[in-house]
Parts: sequence; structure tokens; C-alpha cells
Amino acid sequence: MPDKGNGLSQTTIILRLLCGGYLIYLGVSLLAEGAGALFAGAAVLFILVGGGLLFFTLRAGLRSWKQGGQEDDSDGPDDNKE
Repeated sequence: MPDKGNGLSQTTIILRLLCGGYLIYLGVSLLAEGAGALFAGAAVLFILVGGGLLFFTLRAGLRSWKQGGQEDDSDGPDDNKE
């Protein structure tokens, strides 16, 4: 079921976090092997993409968590509903 704020379900958030972490893991393991310049470039790219994926997913999750806490407090009637 999609989340109200940003349209992300819990499954989507969990998959994004897992994929971001796995990309970072792959990048670090490629750098540790020292296979060559091409693999070093790919490893840095994996680390950057994984870090960005983790950062933006966590940021979206925190924003929806903060907005969810504020919206739950208002139990008054909604004037915009027709």
C-alpha cells in the first residue's frame, strides 16, 4: 500500500536500502581486489550510486515520518472534502 506523502511503500524503501548497501559492498570489494583501472572506476561509480541511493531513500523516509507525525495530530473536520 503506497505511503500518503511521497508514494513510496515500505517494500520499495527496503529494496532501495538493500540495493544501495549491496552496491557499496560491491564497490568496496572491487577496490580491495585491485583488479585494474577499469574496475577501479566501476568500483567508485558503484560506491557513489549506492551512497546516493541510501542518502535519498533515508531522506525521503525521514520526511514522510516527520510529516506523518504532524498529520496524525489533527483530528478536526476537513473543509476541503466535498
